[in-house]
Formats: sequence, C-alpha cells, structure tokens
Amino acid sequence: MAGPLSTGQERLWFLSRFDPADTSYHVPWCVWLRGPVRPELLAAAFTRIAGRHEVLRTRFRMTGAGPRQFVLPPGPVPLERGELLGDPAPPVDAFVNRPFDLEVEPPWRVALLRVNDRHMLLCIVLHHIAADGWALDVLMRELAECYAAGAEGREPELPELPLAYTAYAAAERERDTGPQVAFLAERLAGVPFLDLPADRPRPARWTGRGAAVRFQVPGETVRGLERFSRRERCTPFMVLMAAFQATLGAVAGQEDFCVGVPVAGRSKDEYAPIIGSFANTLAVRADLSGNPGPVELAKRVRKTVIAAMTRADTPYEKVIAALRLPRDLSRLPLCQAMFALQNTPQDDMLRPDIGDLSAEFYPGPGSRYTKAEVAVQMWPLGDGLAGILDYSADLFTEPAMRSLAERFTETIGAFTYPA
Repeated sequence: MAGPLSTGQERLWFLSRFDPADTSYHVPWCVWLRGPVRPELLAAAFTRIAGRHEVLRTRFRMTGAGPRQFVLPPGPVPLERGELLGDPAPPVDAFVNRPFDLEVEPPWRVALLRVNDRHMLLCIVLHHIAADGWALDVLMRELAECYAAGAEGREPELPELPLAYTAYAAAERERDTGPQVAFLAERLAGVPFLDLPADRPRPARWTGRGAAVRFQVPGETVRGLERFSRRERCTPFMVLMAAFQATLGAVAGQEDFCVGVPVAGRSKDEYAPIIGSFANTLAVRADLSGNPGPVELAKRVRKTVIAAMTRADTPYEKVIAALRLPRDLSRLPLCQAMFALQNTPQDDMLRPDIGDLSAEFYPGPGSRYTKAEVAVQMWPLGDGLAGILDYSADLFTEPAMRSLAERFTETIGAFTYPA
C-alpha cells in the first residue's frame, strides 16, 4: 500500500536525501534491564507492535508522483544482539548514530546488549519520520504490556487503533490551512536571522554537526519563576521562553528574531494511541524593542505564544514556503534557535519495570548532531529543572556554550518573585 507523506514527513525525507549521514532526527531510547531477560519475548513484543503500527513497516521512496510511503506486510522485527564489555557509550553511540536508508530499511531498529543473562541494555532508535517523543511513550507502554503478556502466556491488552497513520497523512495533506498560514506568515514577514557571535567561520553548507552542554535551574529559582508566572498570568513555558529570548537578544545584539518551538501536533484524541510523526514546529517571533523589562517581555511573549498555539496544527513547512525566504545553504530557514519545555507523556518511557524485569533509563552519549544552531530542552528534575543546550559544533566552542547556558540560567533569575 502506498500513500502520500505528511507535510512534516516530506521535509524530513528531503533532509535525509540532502544529507544521508545526518542523524539529528534519530529518536533514541535506551533502558537497562535487570532480571531473567528473555530476548525471544522482546523480539515477539516488537514484532506485535510493528504489526499494529504500520509506520514501523514503512519504506519511503520517490515516485513519478513525488515521495510516497509504502507500507509492507507484517513480519518479524530483528533484535540485534551483542556483548557489552566495559563502557556502554561507544557501542550505543555507534548504534544510535548509524544512518537509516529509508528506501530499503524500516525506520527503526532495536538491539539488546548483554552484560550477563540477568543484566542487559535495550536500545531503540527510531527515525523522526516515523515517530516523535509522544510515540516513544506509546511504544514503551505497548512493549511492557506485550512482554508481560508473553511471560504470562496470555494475549496482551492493547487499545484498538482508531486510524492508520497513512490515513492521517492523507487527511493532513488535503486540509485547507490557507488562512492559518497567511496569518502566521504575515506576522513573521521580514524577520531577520538570529546571528549569534560565532567562534568559527560559518561553513558554506549547514552540516548539523553538533555537541551539547547540560545545566540545571535550582528549585528555589523555579519556585520564584512559578510565582512570577501566576502573578503575571503566564505559563512557566512562556516565562522561560521570555528569559531565553532575552538571553539570545543580549548576546546577539538583536531585538528581532525567531525561536522555534516543537509541539505535539496531536490535536485530536484519536491520534493519542498511534505511533507516528505528528510533531510540528511553531515559530515564535521575539520583540525586544525598547529594551523591555521582565514583566513587559513576558506579556509580549504571552500574546505571541497564544496566537501561535491556537494555530499549532499549521504545518511549519507551509509557513516557510509562504514566506519565500532567500535560499541560504549555510543556515536553517527561519529559526536558528529552538526551545522546548518537556510536557509530552513520559510515564511509560520512564517506567521502573517491563514485565518481571526492572527497567532504568540510560541517557547514552547523546547525539552528534543538532537541529538548530542553539537548541535548549528543559524538563522537571526534583524540585528544579534540568536542561541540555545542543549547539552547532561548526560555529561554537564548548566554553562559549557553557557561558551561554550560564547566562540563560542567570537571566531566568530575573523572571522570579520572592515568596
């Protein structure tokens, strides 16, 4: 069966053709398993999941009608096996960053690395063309149920899927988004590139080669930010976005630029149980004119974010096309910076068990690539926040990015109120 790609899938497909070695759109998840691990039950569980979710059996190929996705019949999912001696980072890095050939391979793979019979590392990597963060939570939930059912000799209890991903993709292509695209394009017209001071000459072509630094925001600061958010009628995301914009503007010496925001894109309940690529990107334009203080900037961000979020299902690719941006292979179009505050379901991704096995998330060595020149992702950790700043290794050095992360955390402190 062949069908059209969703708008987001098509962009990812073209990016994979543009640079087949780019692994920035790989979605990895690794879990330590302890207990009587039964590899055959894991393989059977993954096979059942792929049988339910057609996107995991899909190949992506060019045809006379443009790129199409071809759904293959259900079949066994191979479980790659290996021995784990010493540091797990090198083999995990090699597994996660091995490129996909989307024309001939499934857009995901799994491996089981053995320390001993009761201690193994399960590694999963999906291409973003087939899955997003939400889908990973669905996958881990179904894996736990299918493995437990296999161990107990029963059928797994899984929800009926209301539609196939190809049906969503076809409907998304046919949906009239003209008014939303026009609204967003009008508000983004003329926005300049974010031009952070680079430590190295900009390559003629964007490579995505990246690195990362980690940072944390202490609980006391987060509590102050929450007080600020409540009093100024903003969400914590809006306030953190304001602090991020203020940081970037100060470093770049700019008052006008865009920050990209990933959103789940699952606007209907029927999308919730489906593994697929629904995520979208919103471009949030910064307005730092007149040197606004924290309260004024938060109000501006609130207004801009609400306008964008009410049109969150407008394909980012269509907005970029409507803007008719000048072609520049050395930069990403529209958004050179990204910001995300994790709010998609993670209960099953971080579950402590899979059947009779204990499970513990292994963060791995991280990606060698980045989706933007600077990209911040934050998530709750204890009573504070943890964050990771991905950055272009072609442009920036690690010390410079550590300094940027520190400046950001300091700026967050300006968006707080005392108890």
